[in-house]
Amino acid sequence: MAGAGGDVQSRKRIRLLWLIDSFNMGGAESLVVPFIRGYDASRYELFVVCLASIGGNVVEQEVRREQVAFANIGAKNLRDVRAFRRLLRFVREHDIELIHAHLTYAATWAALISRITGVPSIASLHVAPPAAGKGAIARDWLMRVALDRWSSTVIAVSGALREQYLQLRSVDPAKYRAVHNGIELARFEGDRATSRELLTREFGIPPDARVAVTVSVLREGKGVEMLLAAADAVVQQVPDAYLLIVGDGAKREEWMALSRTLGAAADRVRWAGYRRDVHAILPGCDLLVHPSLDDAFPTVLLEAMAAGLPVVASRVGGIPEIVVEEVTGRLVPPADPKRLTEEMVRLLADRDTTARMSEAARAIARERFSTAAWIARLNAVYDEVTS
Repeated sequence: MAGAGGDVQSRKRIRLLWLIDSFNMGGAESLVVPFIRGYDASRYELFVVCLASIGGNVVEQEVRREQVAFANIGAKNLRDVRAFRRLLRFVREHDIELIHAHLTYAATWAALISRITGVPSIASLHVAPPAAGKGAIARDWLMRVALDRWSSTVIAVSGALREQYLQLRSVDPAKYRAVHNGIELARFEGDRATSRELLTREFGIPPDARVAVTVSVLREGKGVEMLLAAADAVVQQVPDAYLLIVGDGAKREEWMALSRTLGAAADRVRWAGYRRDVHAILPGCDLLVHPSLDDAFPTVLLEAMAAGLPVVASRVGGIPEIVVEEVTGRLVPPADPKRLTEEMVRLLADRDTTARMSEAARAIARERFSTAAWIARLNAVYDEVTS
C-alpha cells in the first residue's frame, strides 16, 4: 500500500479542461460546481471554460466563487472563428492535456481542437438528438461527424441515450458508453420542518398540506400541461393536495394562464419561478412529479431521491434507470393525464407507502448517485483515455 501511495504522489497531475456551451440553467450546467468541489486535485489541475453567455449565465458567478481557473470565450455561434481561435490559444497556453466537453457546441469544438493539437477529448451528451428544426439537426449531425472522427470517447448520461445515438449514422459504437451522473447529496438532505416553513411563508401552502412538486425548465416537451390536466382530479380525490411548479421558461405564461382556468385546483397551483434554492424546497414536499415527454437523465430525480421524495415520472429516456418501480416511485406512459392522476393520488393518499419509498430513495441515492460515485466513474474514463 505504501508503494501505491508513493506512485500516486509522484504521478504528474493531468491538466484537465472542462468545456461547456454556457452557464444557462440546465442539467448539464448544474454538474459543473459539484465536479469542482469533488474532483481529485492530486490527480488533476482543473480549468473551466464556457463558450458563451446565454440567459444571463446564471451559474457563472457560482463557478467563479469556487476559485477555479475560469474563462468565458464569448462565442457568438458555432461559426465564430475568432472565438474558436481564442479557445485554441487557451488550450495551448495552458498546456491542456485532456478536454471534457459538454453539450453540442463544446463537443464539436473540442473534437476539432483534438484534430489540430492532438490533445484527447471526451464529449458528454446530455440530451436526445433533435427530431425537428433544420438548424438543430444540422448542428447535431456536424457534432456526430466530429466526434466520430476526432473524439477519444463519447459519454451518454444514460443507457437509453446511448442507444438513441447508436441508431443514427455517423456514430462509432465503440466510442459510446453510458455513465450516470451524480449530485451533492448532502445539499438535499435538509430538515423537513424548516423546508415546510419556507413553503408556507413564500407560497402560502398550509403546513399540513400534501405537496406535489415539479422542477423543470418550462419549455415544450416537459409535459407540465399534462400535470395541469391532472390537477383537478387530484385535488378532488386528495382534498389537502397542492401543486408547486418550480422553474421558468418560454411556456411559463401560457401554462400559468391555463392553470387559472382549472376548477377545484385553480387556487392550489403555486408558481415558484426559477430558484437557486431547490435544495431547500424539496425536503418539505411529499412527492416529485416529472411528466416529461422525453428526458435523457433528469438530475432533478436524483435530487428528489436525496431529499427522500417518491417520484411519479414518465417512462421515457433514462428515467427507468433512476426510478425503481414500486420501490422509489411509479412510472407512467408519457402524455397520459389519466394515469398520471391515478399514481399521484395513490401516493399522496398513502402515507405508509410514501414513507417506505422515501427511505428506499435515500438509500439508492447514497449508493448510486453521489458525487463521489459519479466522479469515480469519470476517473475510469479519464484514465483509459490518458493511458
